[in-house]
Amino acid sequence: MRIGSNPNSHKVVDISTTSHRVIIPVYIPNAEGYFKDALNVFKVCINSLVATINSDTAISIVSNGSSAEVNEYIYSLCRDGKVDRAVFNNENVGKMNAVIAETRASFEEFVTYSDADVFFDKGWLKQTFAMFQNVSKAGFVSMNPTPGNYTHADSTLIKNLFAVLFERKKTSTICDFSDLEHFHKSTGQNSSFTEKKFQSYVFCVSEENYIIGAGHFCCSIRKTPILKYVPKEKCNIAVSGGSESIYLDIPFDKTGLFRLSSPKAYVWHMGNVLEKDWVIKKNEELEGFTEESFSFHNLKKDVFNINLLPYSVKIFLVKVLKKLKIII
Repeated sequence: MRIGSNPNSHKVVDISTTSHRVIIPVYIPNAEGYFKDALNVFKVCINSLVATINSDTAISIVSNGSSAEVNEYIYSLCRDGKVDRAVFNNENVGKMNAVIAETRASFEEFVTYSDADVFFDKGWLKQTFAMFQNVSKAGFVSMNPTPGNYTHADSTLIKNLFAVLFERKKTSTICDFSDLEHFHKSTGQNSSFTEKKFQSYVFCVSEENYIIGAGHFCCSIRKTPILKYVPKEKCNIAVSGGSESIYLDIPFDKTGLFRLSSPKAYVWHMGNVLEKDWVIKKNEELEGFTEESFSFHNLKKDVFNINLLPYSVKIFLVKVLKKLKIII
């Protein structure tokens, strides 16, 4: 039985208030072993994110079978208005299933994927906006420099073939050693690995020296082009294991848009152990910071892009360039 009419029957809902969304999947099942410090790292991640965005950015958190303590923290973020959407999966459905489902459910055209152990530095949002603005064909950008990371950057390399063949630049002239070292340390690499990368070469796009190639621990994408190529089937891999390649890297590369990373680090990978002194220092640097007002609505939504070469041909050409050691 129904009595009366629903007062919301003719209410107009505004779905265009934000044009950029950050999606963070989190899997912290307990506070033991590998996950002993994970919740503290996650809290630092969220606090730095909230402190460095403007009103044009919304946040989604997807809990993949996390513990009750973690879920309660996420609930508190919603209650405090810091996060506008939270998804709670009883079981771990896998990183890519979580982020792709939330991407499809979002209205925003520009989406940032972030791991739950990222520190967002001041200016990261502006840098992301600028990279899309300055390079009209940019479709996948990272705010952390990744020299030599050409995996699935085939379209960007082929469409910048002149730069690849004749204009390579020394990484040391483009990036700071400390930026590279911090990321490598957070993934278990040592300084000798960083030194090798620092002495390598990069290929750049635009006057801002955006580097061809990018990782995906924190990256931003144009949603519509990539979703055309994302597999409809669910991913059966919890994390890594090639899942990012299948559901993110290859689908994006097929769009023919550019994959780029910032020459300067604006986001930092923390890992699973919190470095308290470093975090205190970074938090002090954030004090008093307010991101200026700008909107991703002002960026072109539809990018005119012609793929003259089939994707298989691009892959073949890049393999040839690597075999000839033109790309190293």
